[in-house]
Amino acid sequence: MRGCRRLRGGAGRALRALLLPGWLIGVAAGSAQAGHSGEPYVPTVRSDYVKRLLDAREPVTLVDFRKTGEYRAGHLPGAISVPITELDRRLREIPRAPQVILYCQCPIEEIATAYVFLWNQGYRNHMVLEDGFDGWLRRQYPTAK
Repeated sequence: MRGCRRLRGGAGRALRALLLPGWLIGVAAGSAQAGHSGEPYVPTVRSDYVKRLLDAREPVTLVDFRKTGEYRAGHLPGAISVPITELDRRLREIPRAPQVILYCQCPIEEIATAYVFLWNQGYRNHMVLEDGFDGWLRRQYPTAK
């Protein structure tokens, strides 16, 4: 169901610069923890888990970080569009509860920047769709327009 991705190399260094000096965010087994060393963790969920949440009508907010035109062409059912380039201006559109799943069509390292930004703004309810929009499409799950 849930997993964690450890960021290495340049991505990890870039994210460390966004965090408070000496503190890193870690997530293990779905619960957030602060640590003093290592690379930051980004909690991830797989498409099949998100599909089960949607099918069960569980309270979840999906946030599509792709460009507006890409969102309009098709997105996960019920997702809201907040292009990643507008995140700082549109932050308040992302709810703080219940759970929020972020996705885009980019490498995990890119969306991890948005994850860390939200964490630094006090969000503790968000995860990243591990295989992104492309993974959702590969599984032939439904999309909305």
